[in-house]
Amino acid sequence: MINRELGITTKEGFHAVNTALRRLAVDGIIEKYGEKRGVYRRIDRDVEVMDFINASDEIFPIKWPFGIEQYVEICAKNPIIIAGEKDAGKTAFLLNCVHMNMDAHRIFYFSSEMGDREIKKRLLKFGTPLKQWKFSVIERSSNFSDVIQPDDINIIDFLEVYQDFYKIGLYIREIYDKLNKGIAIIAIQKNPGVDWGLGGMRSMEKARLYLSMEKGRIKIVSGKNWASEINPRGLVLDFKLLQGCKFRVQRDWYKSE
Repeated sequence: MINRELGITTKEGFHAVNTALRRLAVDGIIEKYGEKRGVYRRIDRDVEVMDFINASDEIFPIKWPFGIEQYVEICAKNPIIIAGEKDAGKTAFLLNCVHMNMDAHRIFYFSSEMGDREIKKRLLKFGTPLKQWKFSVIERSSNFSDVIQPDDINIIDFLEVYQDFYKIGLYIREIYDKLNKGIAIIAIQKNPGVDWGLGGMRSMEKARLYLSMEKGRIKIVSGKNWASEINPRGLVLDFKLLQGCKFRVQRDWYKSE
């Protein structure tokens, strides 16, 4: 490829390029990559030293349905995963997040399923006039990392994966890499009877809060930053979803067996 990019077509030119690449490898600038002959990668020696002494102690001020903030704190640059069965209430949960936080944060809602008419119909059920909803809705179904707003709340409804499910960890990592002071709330699908979303543990790797939803029940699978002395892992709450937007608690947070 490098020969094509440089327009090199002669035997002497090929030899010069190979010699130059070998020298760069000896100097530690590039290294061989993969099994294919003649493929190299640039060695990335750039590092960012963390200033943990002067790091802010502030948490990201976000409110959650069911008062999840009482159990788990969220910090800047945190990915939050909501793994839910089909029709378990993921979108209702996410729109409630918008409703509870839109006066305090800029929110960008990336929708892969709903058109503008369906979103309008959903929002009207909350009883809040449409003009009072303060968030941006963007139609998007892939390459979410390209449009992440680094200092704001990004809500992805939802991250679609239909093959190579193990790559979901890569997609979440790409989103994480684009965050700065903001957060990303990412909904993914899960199969019935399991806590993890598609991709299994790969979907868990970067998450600081991992929620699992099924019809009538939500579970804190993992919460890295405790907000109290109570370990949030395994806490379960039973709910009833009304009118597709309102949650009624049937049984408050308790430890699942």
